[in-house]
Amino acid sequence: MIFLHALGGIFGLLLVGMVGYLLAWRGWFSTESQMLLPRLVTCVALPPYLMSTLISSFDRDNLLHLIYGSLLPFSSLAVTFALAFAAARLFRVQRRHLGLFCACVSNSNTIFVGIPVNVALFGEEALPYVLLYYFASTIFFWTVGNYAISKDGGQGKGKVRIMDNIRHIFSPPMLGFLTGLTLILCKITLPPFLLDAARLLGNLTTPLALLFIGITLYTIDLRKVRFDRDLILALVGRLVVSPLVIMLLIPFFPVPDLMAKVFIMQAALPVLMQAAILSAHYGADAEFGALMVSLSTLFSIITIPLYMTLL
Repeated sequence: MIFLHALGGIFGLLLVGMVGYLLAWRGWFSTESQMLLPRLVTCVALPPYLMSTLISSFDRDNLLHLIYGSLLPFSSLAVTFALAFAAARLFRVQRRHLGLFCACVSNSNTIFVGIPVNVALFGEEALPYVLLYYFASTIFFWTVGNYAISKDGGQGKGKVRIMDNIRHIFSPPMLGFLTGLTLILCKITLPPFLLDAARLLGNLTTPLALLFIGITLYTIDLRKVRFDRDLILALVGRLVVSPLVIMLLIPFFPVPDLMAKVFIMQAALPVLMQAAILSAHYGADAEFGALMVSLSTLFSIITIPLYMTLL
């Protein structure tokens, strides 16, 4: 019954994702229009969404508690990456996607999947903790993860540039997050009409993200998927080992119960979509990256309710 209840919690999300799948099947989306949805989410909907959520959820006095809570996701990301690297050496993961393997295991899709899933399961009060995990994950991916994937490319066309890393860390969603923090720290109150506009734009985040996930799932050709050892290891690492790591670390970082549950769910989500994009940019194994993003998203339909049952 608990499993069915958890599955019911994300059933509405699955239905919206299915709309995106059916529209893609009907040929509504060209390659260019498919890229419009993540751009709308990332650049238009998410920044005001994160800003308004922070302002409505925190005040200056409890921001120190927020900073302390970020130690847990940072630690879990570092430990998971280290375990992935050790497993890659032990099981002789192919060198051409070694860094990508570690980045896929350690980093999850904290926004496109994380926000709708956690809001559906825990309610709006989970959002501040979703943002906290996103803050840690973004910094870790665009520093450690980016460098690891770039090493796979060898003589590929991509080069690691410090300014590119800084630009990706301070992306529009991160700027929205930092703007909310600044307003809280400076005790600046925005006019009601600005907050209303921010919330209206922010309400686009979940449906647009779910439509894009449905479109992405449509592009998977399961007939061509070959589950080799590296792919299976990476999927197990992403969907099983990563949440277990954060469960084991929770006793060392006492946090509120809801924060702990949100962090576990964030760690159990599919691979970050940017992992596939970076693998192509650096001339690494782009096929492995695309498969990891697609298959982990597909399998998470089963694993997310399972983790809710355990919690």
